[in-house]
Amino acid sequence: MPCDDLGSIELQVIQDVLETVEARIREVEGCRWRLTVPRARVYAAVLLAVVVSARETHRIPATLDRAAILDEILDGTEPFDAHWMGRPVEEVIRRYAAPVN
Repeated sequence: MPCDDLGSIELQVIQDVLETVEARIREVEGCRWRLTVPRARVYAAVLLAVVVSARETHRIPATLDRAAILDEILDGTEPFDAHWMGRPVEEVIRRYAAPVN
């Protein structure tokens, strides 16, 4: 696969992950929770989880699209208040969010 294709694939993975995180943050905010850190921190934490997962695959090349965690991130469709353990985006958001009084 040409290098340009890999770059396009990884760019699309990053975009998809960021869009998923943003949608989850907005859902959380709609449930009267607020982030206690800048949004960028949440994005960075989730992207780091994707990078680590891609590296752990031990496939050459270890590109982002091979990250095992992507299925959990991109296929998670349950609401924020549903069971969230084992769901990486929700775990990060819970770590950095608090309910508004």
